[in-house]
Amino acid sequence: MPMPPSPTDAPHWAALLRGWRDHPGPLHTRLHTHLQHAIERGEITPGQRLPAERALATLLGISRATAVTALDDLTASGHLTRHVGRGTHVAPTAPRAQPLLTLRTPIGTAHPSEIDLTIAVPLLTDAQRARLRDAAQHAHYDSPYHPHGLPDLRDLIAQQYTHAGLPTTPEQILITSGAQQAISLTATTLLRRGDHALLETPTYFGAIDVFRAAGATLTGVPVTPHGVNPDTFTTLARTHHPRLAFLTPTHQNPTSTTLPTHARARLAAFIHDTHLPTIEDDTLTDLGFTDQPPPPRLSTHAPHAPIINVGSLSKLYWAGLRIGWMRLPPTLAAPLTQAKTLTDFGSSQPAQHLAQHLLQDLPTLISERRAAITPARDHLAHLIRTHLPDWTFTTPPGGQFLWITLPTPTASAYTHHAARHGLRLYPGASMGVTPLPDQYLRIPFTLHPDHIPEAVTRLARAWAEFTSRGSERLA
Repeated sequence: MPMPPSPTDAPHWAALLRGWRDHPGPLHTRLHTHLQHAIERGEITPGQRLPAERALATLLGISRATAVTALDDLTASGHLTRHVGRGTHVAPTAPRAQPLLTLRTPIGTAHPSEIDLTIAVPLLTDAQRARLRDAAQHAHYDSPYHPHGLPDLRDLIAQQYTHAGLPTTPEQILITSGAQQAISLTATTLLRRGDHALLETPTYFGAIDVFRAAGATLTGVPVTPHGVNPDTFTTLARTHHPRLAFLTPTHQNPTSTTLPTHARARLAAFIHDTHLPTIEDDTLTDLGFTDQPPPPRLSTHAPHAPIINVGSLSKLYWAGLRIGWMRLPPTLAAPLTQAKTLTDFGSSQPAQHLAQHLLQDLPTLISERRAAITPARDHLAHLIRTHLPDWTFTTPPGGQFLWITLPTPTASAYTHHAARHGLRLYPGASMGVTPLPDQYLRIPFTLHPDHIPEAVTRLARAWAEFTSRGSERLA
């Protein structure tokens, strides 16, 4: 069983307390209700220690008296115990549920008045919607089960990998319900509780959650301005003997870094020689902003290594089209195809027909996406530099995000304060496999262009109030 989070683990408590103000009543009642529900759901377990009142107040931007009242009420109801010098803990007699993972992944639907900056999804144009409608006319004629995916779609994706320099047969392609299912199938198939897993840090929160849910012990390889350092990766792998690794070499999420060709070759050779199963996340590969193609995939340098390439259309075209795929190395094909079959007997056939129709003209998809997102990235970057000059970042050559460094290590507290201004924000430290300084924000530039100025106005207004008045004095 993984160790419970420390009471000073701001990213964990920021995630667990997300949305606490949505409950009815005065602030102390809202906090009381949220914590009580977390205890009863098993997100906070008997004996677990909570943050001190002052730390909790600082994180949430409330007075210390408000935090004290909420904790006192929970103590009176038997959910907590409080002792001077020992802190506040979940009572041994509190209602006990099956322990529930506090997800890093932001979930929930934003209120219509809110601007959601926690996720990045493409916006469909009218022409793209019409393309989907045209493709859907022939998406219902096939009826047999295809547990591994439609044969024609698997053949098309195999051809595209081969054309990109990675020889692939249709039998190596497994269609999944999005890239997230591909990552989850791999983790649950290859990992056992207590195994070590090696991931970049920071990295995609969905991968962190999946690996944590599998019971793995996570080790982070720091992401430098040029991606992971191969020497660091190999040293950590030799030290911890991981059973699975996860890498995003191109337009890494969240930093948008791209690993150079020479580093990919070294990593691929190590993976090949040590037989280390590795997920290569391809979902952002096609999201570059220049005509310069990205370096060849990691697996291109070692086609027979146990590298599992994962792709999807969610970032390139539409998040509602839940179709992803895996390129499987022969040594891992049998267990992963079996796992997929046992999961659902195959992904949605209409969605696969739509994906096949779209992927027949992949260059057009890439061109349209670049044309839509490049001006949005530049506009957002310009406005943030103008209105928030103490925030620092590098304008990325690809991907979907600005990886922003704040001048103070209070990002988690700021995200809670920004919620009062109608903003849903994600603290970058929550994307750390190992602890990161709590001074990062991941801001997507996938908003509708008309909403970008208002988003920055709210960011600046919230930041000015947060820094000038002090979060501890905000009630």
